[in-house]
Amino acid sequence: MTQIEAEALDSSVPLADALRKCIALGGRSGSADLRDWARRELEGYSPNDALPAYRIVAAIIAIDGATMTAVIKQQRIARSSLPDFAQDQIKEEVVLHQGVAELEHLISSSDSGAIKITLPAMGDLVTYMNSEVPYGNSISAMYWVVAVSTVVGVLDRTRTNLVALVAEMRAADPGTDVPSAEAARQAVSVVINGGKRNKVSFTSAQALGPSATANASAPTYDVVDSPRVPRWIHGPWGVLVGLGSIVSGLAGVAAWQGWPPF
Repeated sequence: MTQIEAEALDSSVPLADALRKCIALGGRSGSADLRDWARRELEGYSPNDALPAYRIVAAIIAIDGATMTAVIKQQRIARSSLPDFAQDQIKEEVVLHQGVAELEHLISSSDSGAIKITLPAMGDLVTYMNSEVPYGNSISAMYWVVAVSTVVGVLDRTRTNLVALVAEMRAADPGTDVPSAEAARQAVSVVINGGKRNKVSFTSAQALGPSATANASAPTYDVVDSPRVPRWIHGPWGVLVGLGSIVSGLAGVAAWQGWPPF
C-alpha cells in the first residue's frame, strides 16, 4: 500500500505502474474486487462490465459531410436530429471503455483540444441517414467529441481513487501494509461504487492485542443499540411475571369499577 500511495501521489510516475501494483496487492490480500478494478482500468472495460460513474462523460454529437456548396467538418448536431430509433442509444454523453494507456494516447495525439470517439454502429447509422437527406447532401462520418480536459479529469480521478483506496484500507485494517480481503472489498465498495462504510471495522489482531498476527482477517460488525434485558426474565419465570402483571391489571380495573367483591 505504501508503494501504491507514493506512486499515485507522484504525477511523474505512470498511472499504469501504480495500477499493476494494485493488482499485485489484490492478489496478496485475496481481494478479487481490488484486482478486477485495477485490471479493468489497465485493459479497458468490456461492454458487459458495470462502469464506474466517472467513466461516463459529457460529449457532443458531430458529423463530417458535404452539401452542394460547402464541406462540413465537426458540425454539432442535436440528438433530436437523429432517427427516432437511434435517440435512445446515442446520447450527448459517451462511455470511456478504454484502458488508461489508450486514454493517455488519445490525449497526447490530439492537437485540437478535442478527442473524437466513434462506434462501429455509427457507420450503419450514417448509411441510413444518407438515404434520408436531400439530394446533394451527404454525411461521411459521425462521432462524439470529448474535450481533452475531460479525459484528463478521468485519469486524474483514477489516480485519486488509488490514494483513496489506500486510505480506506488503512483505516479499516491499520498496522499492516497488506490489508485483509474484507478491508480491500469495503474500500472498493466505498471509493469506486459509492457504498457506505460499516459502522465498526477492526482486525482480529486489534481485538486480541499486540501479540496477535498483523495480517489476521478483519471481520466487520455493525453496532446496534438494544435495551439490556435481565437474564431471569427469560424462560418460565418470564411467563409467570407476565401472568402476574395481567392479573394485577384486571384486579385494578375491577376495584376502580366497584365490581364485587371489591
